[in-house]
Amino acid sequence: MSRLGAFHSVAVHFPIGLILAAALAQALSLAGRLPAGAETVRFLVWTGAATGALAVLLGWAHSGPMATGETGVMLAHRVIGTGLLVGLVGLALLGEWSRKTDSQTPALLFSLMLFGLAAALMLNGFLGGALAHGGLRHLFGG
Repeated sequence: MSRLGAFHSVAVHFPIGLILAAALAQALSLAGRLPAGAETVRFLVWTGAATGALAVLLGWAHSGPMATGETGVMLAHRVIGTGLLVGLVGLALLGEWSRKTDSQTPALLFSLMLFGLAAALMLNGFLGGALAHGGLRHLFGG
């Protein structure tokens, strides 16, 4: 199983790209700059959630069971990553609900949740980079 986990670092790029593209498409759609934005966002969110599930499974296979007393970057990356998967599935389902109701509340919640998950995804990607490249300052040359 740990051999499959080695593909985690490859698989994570798909949900990151898809969800960040979904957030951009949603912003453009809300601004009236993307006429078919709702369908584009829907596709990106569903594929982001599906590839996110693969990334999470491979991540758990790569890191193994949670160690007793695990702290720090690994624990944060694990918890945020698993929470992101739950959030992405919830986001996809919320998107479906918002399509079937006349109320604007689900659509507003969808947008807020999408932008929040995109921010959390960037944070977790940073933490994953820290684990893979040796420390929290990996992007800053130290």
